[in-house]
Amino acid sequence: MNILLVILAGTSVFLIFAYFLYSSLILLLPPFKNSNAKERVKDDTELTYLFLIPCLNEELVIEKTINSILSLKYDKKMVVVIDDDSVDNTVNIIKGLKNPNVRIIERKKPNAQLGKGESLNYAYSKIKRAVSLLNLDPDKIILTVIDGDGRPSTNFLEEASKCFSDPSIGAAQARVRITNRAKMLPMLQDIEFYSTVAAIQNSREYTESVGLGGNGQFTRLSALYDLGETPWSKCLLEDFDLGLSILLKGWKSKYLGKAIVYQQGLTSIKRFIRQRARWVQGNIQSMSRLREIVKSEKLQGISKLDIYYFLAQPWINLLGSLIMVFSWFMILFFFQAIDWQAGFNNSLENSGAILIILALIFGPGLVWCIYYYEQSKQDANGTSLFRAILASICMPLYNILTIPSIWLAFWKQVTRNILRLVGKTTAMVLPTIFLL
Repeated sequence: MNILLVILAGTSVFLIFAYFLYSSLILLLPPFKNSNAKERVKDDTELTYLFLIPCLNEELVIEKTINSILSLKYDKKMVVVIDDDSVDNTVNIIKGLKNPNVRIIERKKPNAQLGKGESLNYAYSKIKRAVSLLNLDPDKIILTVIDGDGRPSTNFLEEASKCFSDPSIGAAQARVRITNRAKMLPMLQDIEFYSTVAAIQNSREYTESVGLGGNGQFTRLSALYDLGETPWSKCLLEDFDLGLSILLKGWKSKYLGKAIVYQQGLTSIKRFIRQRARWVQGNIQSMSRLREIVKSEKLQGISKLDIYYFLAQPWINLLGSLIMVFSWFMILFFFQAIDWQAGFNNSLENSGAILIILALIFGPGLVWCIYYYEQSKQDANGTSLFRAILASICMPLYNILTIPSIWLAFWKQVTRNILRLVGKTTAMVLPTIFLL
């Protein structure tokens, strides 16, 4: 038992040390500067932005989202709402705007509510047909995906235009910010997106492997043409899958750290776990593209290494979650073994062990929360140092919430594969039985 505890303790310390090293490296990287990007001349003659908003029952937020896009100081833009058979007042609100720059595509069951990717593919097919009829240049058309509750920053299209002035760039991802961060769970999500993910994406600029997210995602129409009739796949992580496809075709992807899309954070723990389980399961499904990545001649070696690391995340996190559970048992076992009545005055070993344990539990979160505090100073409504430190105390609990999402994702993927295998076996066996 003691040997097992030593092994688990050593593994835990190694993983946390590796995480600290990785965090330190990406935090020390300066913001990536794209030397090929040109400063855009202030006219609207080059690029046209088509904002795609997939939505389902968004009557409370859809009008504000559309108005926030229309208010952007850029002439050549249009909003296309893809309604997925909403049962509330979403469609009537959109039609009531009566704005020529706002169009709605209505999907009805059984062809509706089949996933975000299916909705985007349907809209893409219509856009592709319209572009052909109007004889427009697909190199100059940028599709921009915004969630139903998304709000772009005022410099959103300005930053995108600087980026897409480089004709080799096929996609870009804006920075995400959570608006309802007065509550602790959304604030922790804001720390994750606005700081952690931003730092990781900045590091991917150096490896030329920037990934796409769902909200604030830009894609050049000609890049989508290279992916065929259905560029968005049925993968649960369709945004990452799309970004990977674009990289494999030889296009470049960029991260727009100064262009921000605002969205609501989840306040329900149950919905949070479901969301993360969906993302992890989509990550697992993306492993099916490993062979393409290995054989690709378009991707550099360092780009492949970064993508390999991302694809390995579910498995690393599964191992980490198991070790984390064991580590908590170890900590409880350690504290139970302490002679509390004797105190710590005569036990330097116990005091040192407690300090190390506390550093391992709260250290990583504290580093990211202080970094988040420094980043948020740029905002008019930035976070106070007190709330940042409070968030760092809550961060271990936030990380624990990922454990059930990881296990749920693996369970769903395993059962899905079993059902698929059973279905194939049944399809093969039944005809044989009938022939007998």
